[in-house]
Amino acid sequence: MKDLGPIVPIVTPCQRSGEIDLEGFKAVCKEMLLAGCKGIFVGGSTGRGPWFSLEDRVRLCRAAVDCIGKDILLLGGCTALGLPEMIESARMMADAGARAAVATVPGYFRYDQDEIESIFLKFADASPIPVVIYDIPEFTNSQITNTLLLKLANHSNILGLKDSSADLPRFELLLEALHGRPDFALLQGKEKLITESLRRGASGFIVSVIHLAPETFVGLYRAIRSGQEEKANSIQAGVDRMMDLVFECLHDRPESSTLFHLLDVALRQRGTCENILLDHDGEAPAWLIEKAHRAVEMCNTALKPMQV
Repeated sequence: MKDLGPIVPIVTPCQRSGEIDLEGFKAVCKEMLLAGCKGIFVGGSTGRGPWFSLEDRVRLCRAAVDCIGKDILLLGGCTALGLPEMIESARMMADAGARAAVATVPGYFRYDQDEIESIFLKFADASPIPVVIYDIPEFTNSQITNTLLLKLANHSNILGLKDSSADLPRFELLLEALHGRPDFALLQGKEKLITESLRRGASGFIVSVIHLAPETFVGLYRAIRSGQEEKANSIQAGVDRMMDLVFECLHDRPESSTLFHLLDVALRQRGTCENILLDHDGEAPAWLIEKAHRAVEMCNTALKPMQV
């Protein structure tokens, strides 16, 4: 199994009107890389990829290239409503410097497993760069079965899977089945499942709230890889407590903008960038801002007690 480490699904700094802020974007990229992230995923869910135009996502990809070294994996988001746009996105992202194309099952319509297989095989055949399948059933309303994923894993241009299904037993079965594949990557997409997934052989993780305290998540990865079990358990426990607070916020305010407000507070607090919010996100209620500050502190505290 490939070891890809912590990958940040990078936010998209912008004006409230939607004009992207390339300097702010570069600042976030540099902060995440300085903290120890090993990859940048442009145009994912956290970066609101489906909201921004393909041209904007390509501009972001080119800006990311300016910030990274050869050892950093740059992934380009290619999720779209149909296969033609997925393929065009992969071609343009590759031209902009991306080394892998990430895509979910296309949105809007419902598909059975045979249809999903056909879509991804055609996408992988046409993509000029390796493909990472992104399974996030809560957004696509379609979960890719393990049977299909194992079939797709045999395609020479499919590099790996980002699993945001929150189904650990399912992920463990994939890890077991693909254990002898040094050319393939399995990436965990849920914060509470990082430690268990890495211990069982996962390639790394891609999680939104790494923006709250990147050093904490990088520290968790390093603790696991270096066999520091007690330290890893302590950091994961702190991350779990922080995620309970995040879930509480999402329960009370289930709109997607709740997460963006949480991340915006953290990035502003550190002075990394000025804004990641859009006009329609509105203003965060006072209770959400207060809990955002608490979440940042909890995430930072998860690492500090174990530092020497």
